[in-house]
Amino acid sequence: MKKIFAFFGIGIVILLLDLVFNYDDDGLNIFISDQEIESLIYAWELQVGRSPTRTDIKNIIDDVIKEEILYREALRLNLDLEDRIIKRRLAQKISFLREETSIAPPKSNELQAFFEKNLKSYIVPERFTFTHLYFSSDRNGRQRAEEALKNIKEDDLPKSDPFMLGKNFVEKSRFEIQRDFGKQFIRIFDEPIFNSWKGPVESAYGFHVIKLLNKVESVTPSLNQVKEKVEVDFYLEEKQKTLDSYLFELRDKYQVIINPKYIFND
Repeated sequence: MKKIFAFFGIGIVILLLDLVFNYDDDGLNIFISDQEIESLIYAWELQVGRSPTRTDIKNIIDDVIKEEILYREALRLNLDLEDRIIKRRLAQKISFLREETSIAPPKSNELQAFFEKNLKSYIVPERFTFTHLYFSSDRNGRQRAEEALKNIKEDDLPKSDPFMLGKNFVEKSRFEIQRDFGKQFIRIFDEPIFNSWKGPVESAYGFHVIKLLNKVESVTPSLNQVKEKVEVDFYLEEKQKTLDSYLFELRDKYQVIINPKYIFND
């Protein structure tokens, strides 16, 4: 046992000596450019709302030096290895760099083709304007909604429960309505009857008596009407293609080994 502790102690001593005497001289040089300092000063001004004093600037530089020293020591001790957060951040950074590769502006025919390919994304959907009375399912909502529908008068609406999203909805798409009320609620808009109270209509929250007031039909725009958005979408897709192509080229350089338990065939 004594021999084991002796070897263990010798190993620690050797490791400490290696750390002390085997620094890379180049790795001990820290150069901070004027551009980096000016960038940090600008960020500081935006955050604090004033120009920094000489003391503030000294503190900014001291913080950079401390951060750089600790960063290099962390790398020297291999603290970046097997750290999922660091891996993800570095992967994001190289992804951003590859996505920022210069992409030529699209030609007219390319933009037109992209627009036609993704036309559904630019169609303005039909929108509904309606009002409703809400009856909580926790308070016998269905029965109360039925009674309200029988007794409803335009100048004397029956008492209902407060609804967190409000009473009146103006030009809401089917997607927005379903998001706010649920799948069952949206069915009444399939064959809408306007200016007449209908119900009870069930939602994710309870029951409603609804009056549809108006419908704005869907609109298919021309390219000129949505050109700026189409150009942005075009660039985003091209950036993604650039990154995908880069990953495809890199993948051949690596051999990926996965436990057979987690190999799934497409």
